[in-house]
Amino acid sequence: MDNKQEKSIRHNNSGDTGHKDFVQKYIINNIGIKLLALATAIVVWVAIVNIEDPYKERIFNVEVETINEDALSSVNKVYEIIEGSTAQVRVKGKKSIVDRLKADDIRATADLSDLSAVNAVAIVPELKKTVSDEPVLECNSVLKVSLEDKASKQIKVTVVTNGTPQAGYSVGECLASPNMLEVTGGKGVIDKIDSVRVTVNVSGIGENLKKRVTPVAYDADGKVIESSTLNYGVRKVRVNVQVLKTKTIPVNIKITGKPASGYEFVDAECQPETIQVAGGKKDLANISEVNVPVDITGMQSTTGSVEQNISIQDYLPDGVSVLADYAQVSLRIGIEKLMSKKISIPVKDIKFASLSDHLAARIVGDRDVVSITIQGISSVLDEITVDDYSAYVDCEGLRRGKHRLKVHLDLRDSSAIVKTEYVTVKIEKDDNAEDKSDSSATEEPGATEAPTQTPADKTDEGDKE
Repeated sequence: MDNKQEKSIRHNNSGDTGHKDFVQKYIINNIGIKLLALATAIVVWVAIVNIEDPYKERIFNVEVETINEDALSSVNKVYEIIEGSTAQVRVKGKKSIVDRLKADDIRATADLSDLSAVNAVAIVPELKKTVSDEPVLECNSVLKVSLEDKASKQIKVTVVTNGTPQAGYSVGECLASPNMLEVTGGKGVIDKIDSVRVTVNVSGIGENLKKRVTPVAYDADGKVIESSTLNYGVRKVRVNVQVLKTKTIPVNIKITGKPASGYEFVDAECQPETIQVAGGKKDLANISEVNVPVDITGMQSTTGSVEQNISIQDYLPDGVSVLADYAQVSLRIGIEKLMSKKISIPVKDIKFASLSDHLAARIVGDRDVVSITIQGISSVLDEITVDDYSAYVDCEGLRRGKHRLKVHLDLRDSSAIVKTEYVTVKIEKDDNAEDKSDSSATEEPGATEAPTQTPADKTDEGDKE
């Protein structure tokens, strides 16, 4: 190791020793006394500060209160704040006073009787409570308002319900008191008002409800109108909500009259088929259905049906009301135009009804087919097949001989025979039948050859021959 390196090591060692000596002498020695001295100094400083009570400044955000509004009312004006509804108030004073203040301890007022030409007025702060050493309050804010001519309007109060009552119950009559309000405010705002409503929540209720509700103005689009100029005259409106029992009943259509000539009534139906009604217990006990009379006299249709909507409340007794969802009932009356159809019947298929025992009958002449025209609605006529009808002549009470008889058609009720034909029927003794008559009995008179029409031959309704 050379001399330079040795000197360097000695120098470093001496430096470390000096540093340790400094820490030992000035910091570690008598550490307890030194800490006590520091604590004492802090306590003394705090005591001096509290004794001296230095000056302090704080800023509070305070709601601004307007005063002397009558100065505007006397000239038929209303105002709306456009700036300065809250203000910053700077409070200067002794720390002991300022630290104990809250925003609620400060009042900031704007005197509307001092409005400037630009509708602004200075905001004046003051302390609400008395303190031993009054602080200084400063506010550089101003209140700005817009002025408008005062107007008023008489408006009926509408009660609106939200929610659904208990199952089996419905909201009945809702009454507001007062039911008319004189609303005042700026003319522009008053002109926008379409309705004044009070809204009541009826969710889950099963008995009558009484409540006090704040009125709210709405425009024609159903939007809330908000303006500080609005005054309803009352803060709350008393609302009585009636709660009624409900019941489900069917709707029956009672058809009267006849449609126009050439048309036939087919069916009738309504939607919904059942409705829900509400009322008192006794009133509901006396109603089990609702009947809707429909007079179809002279009615006709090119589409096969006539539809109309009715207000079902018109057919309910007093004390019973229909729920809003069922207020309108749609009726469909099926009216179809009558159509004609010609049916050809082979003579051999015509039967002989009510023919006396021991007699036989046959149709004479050179005809093989008879034609019968029937009339009915197209939906029925289109479905008629040869299996749906049978032809016959009525032989009740006829004796032997030739008779001119009308051909009857046994067909469903929805169609009527409008034109039929006559055939000549020859009735004679049935040689194949066993003769059980007494041998001494007088022989029947001889058969007449002249065609006859018996009294039993009745013309069908609708026969147009």
